[in-house]
Amino acid sequence: MKKKLVALLAVAVLSMSSVYAAEAQGPVSKWLDNLTGKVARKEQSAYQKQQAKQQKLAEKKKKREQKLAQKRAKQRQKQLERQRKAQEHQKKVQKKKSLLKELFSED
Repeated sequence: MKKKLVALLAVAVLSMSSVYAAEAQGPVSKWLDNLTGKVARKEQSAYQKQQAKQQKLAEKKKKREQKLAQKRAKQRQKQLERQRKAQEHQKKVQKKKSLLKELFSED
């Protein structure tokens, strides 16, 4: 019980004095700065990694969308070409029908 009380008292004194020490440039403030600086650098590094990862994902998404747009454009172009060929074929068929009709018609 006595040990716990002494430890609690020591923590209280250190925490109260650390506020004053942080204001002055003493060894405790330097220690606190070093300790919090490491944490801040780790957080900054993690944040930068996350930002880089998100940027890479955005670039991949953009490239994928561009490829899909190109693929759709090619498909549309092929469809238009098929339609044009079908129309030309239909015109030829109609022309031959009309020629055959004229040939076998009784005038």
